Amino acid sequence: MGSLRYDLRIELAPGAHDNGLADMVASLILQNLNDKPQKREDFAKMHGRVAIVAEDAQVSMTLDFTGNMLTVHNGIVGVPDVTVRASSDDIIQMSLVELTPRWALPNLRGEVMKRVMERSDSGQIRVFGALMHPALVFRLTRLLSVN
Repeated sequence: MGSLRYDLRIELAPGAHDNGLADMVASLILQNLNDKPQKREDFAKMHGRVAIVAEDAQVSMTLDFTGNMLTVHNGIVGVPDVTVRASSDDIIQMSLVELTPRWALPNLRGEVMKRVMERSDSGQIRVFGALMHPALVFRLTRLLSVN
């Protein structure tokens, strides 16, 4: 069986070290996996590519999940299953989304979630591919949330 050390399961691809967004998201995921063991099951089940674009900073990254492993790339690599386009502040806010206690789903009554929904409705946050890959989106939300 492989290592349970998550620092060995998250790899920054060449060039990703120079991408502040990629480094921040990888560090957040690693910290959540180490601090919150309940997030490990979601991580193990994630398969697919998620591109995140911080439009104001003109920075992008790709999270490539392959069954209990994650490679973080600088820029958009391959064809993403899901793409999130938002400002860097909105991307940071998404990591603060409140989760429901029982099922760890985004709490639609939470203050941060309300702001995210408002910004989505106004087109300031756009998520492409969510309807085709809902499990990937829900697991990513739980994995990124510090709650």
